[in-house]
Amino acid sequence: MNVLTESRWIMQSTDANIPLMAETLKISEITANVMAIRGIRTKNTALTFLSPSIDRLHDTLKMKDAEKAIIRIASAIPSEKITIYGDYDADGIMSTAIMYKLLKRLGANVQYYIPHRIEEGYGLNKNAVQKLAESGTQLLITVDNGIAAVEEVALANQLGMATVIIDHHAPPEILPPADAIVDPHQQECEYPFKDMCAAGLAFKMAAALCEYLNTPFVEKDELLVFAAIATLCDIVNLSDENRILVNCGLTIINKNKLINAGLGSLISIRGYLEKPIDAFTIGFVIGPCLNAAGRLKSATLAMELLLCHENDAEKRINLAQELMELNDARKNLTTGSVTRALAALPQADELPNVLVITDEEAHESVAGIVAGKIREATNRPTILLTQGDGAMKGSGRSIEAYNLFEALYTHRKLFTRFGGHAMAAGLTIPAENIPLLRTLLNRDNALTQDDFLPIIQIDRELKPEEITLKLSIELSHLAPFGKGNLEPIFITSNLYAESVRVLNEKNTLIFTFAYNGRRLKGIAFGLNEAYEAKIKAANGDKYGGIYMDVVYGIETNVWNNKAEVQIRIRDFQVLKGLY
Repeated sequence: MNVLTESRWIMQSTDANIPLMAETLKISEITANVMAIRGIRTKNTALTFLSPSIDRLHDTLKMKDAEKAIIRIASAIPSEKITIYGDYDADGIMSTAIMYKLLKRLGANVQYYIPHRIEEGYGLNKNAVQKLAESGTQLLITVDNGIAAVEEVALANQLGMATVIIDHHAPPEILPPADAIVDPHQQECEYPFKDMCAAGLAFKMAAALCEYLNTPFVEKDELLVFAAIATLCDIVNLSDENRILVNCGLTIINKNKLINAGLGSLISIRGYLEKPIDAFTIGFVIGPCLNAAGRLKSATLAMELLLCHENDAEKRINLAQELMELNDARKNLTTGSVTRALAALPQADELPNVLVITDEEAHESVAGIVAGKIREATNRPTILLTQGDGAMKGSGRSIEAYNLFEALYTHRKLFTRFGGHAMAAGLTIPAENIPLLRTLLNRDNALTQDDFLPIIQIDRELKPEEITLKLSIELSHLAPFGKGNLEPIFITSNLYAESVRVLNEKNTLIFTFAYNGRRLKGIAFGLNEAYEAKIKAANGDKYGGIYMDVVYGIETNVWNNKAEVQIRIRDFQVLKGLY
């Protein structure tokens, strides 16, 4: 099929007093405008945003049941056997490691348990509860799961185990009968920030536990790095406390790549021991290796790496190497499934509104990744199903205009199991029900062609002379960028491309724009096909001498120790009749 190349440009606006904001904060009006669009409107929130500090985290004890949980955990340290029950993704692994490393140092009799993705599935399960009770567990602490485990926690109670839940998922109407539930999404919880991942919560609970026990939080920097990695990998909003955790965590790891010996080995294996580590590095280089363990083998491999002693170099290197190889295998599995799926789809103008794809060769653990990549290529809600244990299992990824959870809930009788939220879902369905599901989802939606165009939110229109190195450096202080704090995007109209280098072998375009006797470099990745089509439609010369409307981000390019501003092009239109 032909991948969609058009997108919708939406100019954002704000009613904030931009000149006053710029003057108060001593920043440019352009940067003030970007911050205001992201909801940063008061001096205090702006200062927290521009100067994130661990001291600005909210009081953990304002969280419902936080004090109760801390007291219960503290009482168990001297004499009870404790099990940390985590999850197999980066957030679950990191939150498990945070609680385990702290409790171990405090002298607790503690172990961890992470369920197997394929054999056990997500969350607390009754078989595991039974095994943990038989092993002598007296206090069960769930992290990154547990909020929906009503029957499992009830079983734990029957078997004599106390339970503390530390979770960040939406609570059901009926809560588990746990001794304490720490989850900011509970209706009765007055905690001011709701969007932390489990590792962020675990870090805060660890700090509060040390304060309660009046003991130094000696692992603070190491565990803060864990929380930062999980925050980036779990794709939660990078605002408020999440921004603080990530910003401070990245600062620590860039000062000391060996803050955790095992993590340092993974960083070294990936070739980043001498390179700066940013949000992209964590999200696309380090994090996927941690996630790959749980996808293709066992998340305990990642836990073992994080718990390795600095003197055990051989074990650390071998584990890091294995995680990297697992991630390479995961990428190959993903590529194969994406290639098969795209090849089987009709042309873009014949695509159904909702894609329900079956691929019995796909590995169950990468179904969500594959669905996401098909969604990116087509901008259609996509469900990918593969062969499971006696049924078809899979994952779905959606677009902003389509609530996938609600759509599936309407037809819940077709599934043996399903769950999720507006943008993502997991499901198990008998194979014979798949054609009906495909028919119903495509019959019962109100999606229009406009909904299938990717949206680019534009912060502001700039004149070419406003694109400066000073602005690039100032905007970099708004990083890290991600969900809830997107990279600033701008537009410049009627920009003259003096020359264009078309590197088809690298799917890269390099532009030299000219204005008022000056030059500006622009670079675009993955847009060669769209460029060729738009040049042809405008009857322009693809090697330059054309006028363009350009949508872009601003960045600093360093070459031969000289820094210069350049633009990273996200989209463009080639203008007609201006040659």
